Amino acid sequence: MQAAFAAGAPCWFDVTAPDIPASAEFYTALFGWTAEDQGAEAGHYTILRQGDAQVAGIAPAAAPDGSTFPAAWTPYFSVADAAATVAAARDAGASVFCEPMDVFGRLTFAVLTDPAGADYAVAQLITHPGTQNWGGVNGPCWVEYAAPGAPADAMAHYAKVLGWKHTNAAWETATENPYQALSPGSGGHEFGGAHHAQPGEPAPSWSTTIRVADVDAVVARAAELGGKLLAEPEDMPGPSRVAALADPAGAAFAIMSFGA
Repeated sequence: MQAAFAAGAPCWFDVTAPDIPASAEFYTALFGWTAEDQGAEAGHYTILRQGDAQVAGIAPAAAPDGSTFPAAWTPYFSVADAAATVAAARDAGASVFCEPMDVFGRLTFAVLTDPAGADYAVAQLITHPGTQNWGGVNGPCWVEYAAPGAPADAMAHYAKVLGWKHTNAAWETATENPYQALSPGSGGHEFGGAHHAQPGEPAPSWSTTIRVADVDAVVARAAELGGKLLAEPEDMPGPSRVAALADPAGAAFAIMSFGA
């Protein structure tokens, strides 16, 4: 049974880690998640849960060739056919980092690099439920793209490959490099955005945002656990409050709380 994610919507998230137990210790302490090692056959891939709900995963950073992947969060976007999506992505200028791979009959995934150089993944869910706490407290709630140029130009790739709609955000007033609101082509709620990167900001890149009850409290707790503050808490339209953090291995992510 395939989980009910709109075509192209975020459906899973994981973070690569050079030390999976240490990463699990950080995230469980930060968000109240539990960690479940999937065993040696799965490379000790670890599922992070909020109660009974699967939220995200921790992937080993060791590559088959002996090299090490950088610590980073990766969003997976829902597709009906991973192989067909990879072919479409190639035609749209993407390179393929990981060809479609079956995971115990539960899903097929692939990792791609868009024409600008940002990594992303696609997942054809079969029996895997995907992330089960989307939008809930201590669950993923948003994906954000930092574009070195015009966000609309970067999102054209995803419109071709994943069928997204991207439009100027309702609150946007800028005429140069306007912020793009992202939603499934089939309709439905916005799930992310794309902005023009600020000086010094890594770009192009995707980031994952976790909803929390209190941004400032989580920032303080992350520092106690060995995390790093990348961007101070800031009030945003919504109303919402956001901050950017990195785990002790250097994987960046964002947190967001919503006003009343």
